[in-house]
Amino acid sequence: MKTIASEEFLNAVSLKAAKTRQPEGVTFELTYGCNLRCVHCYNPTHRALPHELTISEICALLNQIADLGVLTVTFTGGEPSVRPDIGDILRHARRQGLMIHLMTNATRITPSFTHLLQEVGVSQINISIYGATEAVYERMTAVPGSYRQFRQGLLNLAAAALPVVVRMPVTTINCEEIQACRQLVESLHMKFQYCLEIMSSVTGDRTPLQYRLAPDEKVRIDQDLLSYKWTPTPEESCSVNQSFIECACGQSRFAITPYGEMNLCTAFPIPGYNLRTGSVKEGWEILKQTVDQAHPSQQYECPTCEVRPHCRQGRSDAWLETGDMSSCLPHYKEWAQLEHHTHALLDPRRPR
Repeated sequence: MKTIASEEFLNAVSLKAAKTRQPEGVTFELTYGCNLRCVHCYNPTHRALPHELTISEICALLNQIADLGVLTVTFTGGEPSVRPDIGDILRHARRQGLMIHLMTNATRITPSFTHLLQEVGVSQINISIYGATEAVYERMTAVPGSYRQFRQGLLNLAAAALPVVVRMPVTTINCEEIQACRQLVESLHMKFQYCLEIMSSVTGDRTPLQYRLAPDEKVRIDQDLLSYKWTPTPEESCSVNQSFIECACGQSRFAITPYGEMNLCTAFPIPGYNLRTGSVKEGWEILKQTVDQAHPSQQYECPTCEVRPHCRQGRSDAWLETGDMSSCLPHYKEWAQLEHHTHALLDPRRPR
């Protein structure tokens, strides 16, 4: 029997799903509650409010998700482990045959929690790292003692030999510790990645953007560390088709909020379809219509922009910052121009 790597299999499934407009993955925000208060975070509340989904509602939605043919469910938050019923939720997802991914800050990863993750056969754990030293880490999280908890969580995961990827959101606070973070992660035989994108809150609050690096700093970091940059797989990609909304949202992926709203993704919180009064199947049709009916306004410059191949701006970035998906954001334009110039200088065909 032929065997292939899980990543290769998931990539193939994702590409096929995008062509057939069948959902293969869902990002499920179990709660907005979190034990950290990260300064760059797009979480709207950091608190678990009374109208978040109950476990019975979550399990009912997982049943519908599995019935729709979805392969992977990524549980995130907030911090998903602050839910006292997280074990029951993960076990139910496993019983439904779903591949489980988990996004966590690792500060609550105890030995008993690693046993739970082994029990449910979690396929991937994505950990966020905010700094290599206590001072920088806790400037990011705004919670004293969180660095020690994070380091212990990493050690517990390493001891359990679970599939872990550690991703660093790079900001003005922690940018000098990228290499130190990489060394820390790799010393535990884990995979390290970094990400330069910082976005507005899903409420439109632009406060997190004050911690975003300037475009020239981003280009410098990429030149030094490009092999460690987080590059989305086809299942995560933000450019899988040629429609106005180019990402996988509404093509092969969707998201669910802690309040039972079905959206294009966690960073693109539209159309807010209410799963408490509707179904995942019907919601998917609404999401597809949302994507298909989206059209550019007169602000749309992308088709004629010479630096478009280097631009990282998505429709969601424009929508969150301006309310218009077609807007060209100056930060991304400058970043793309610098990337374009850098690639031209490095082109071996360029006369010297």
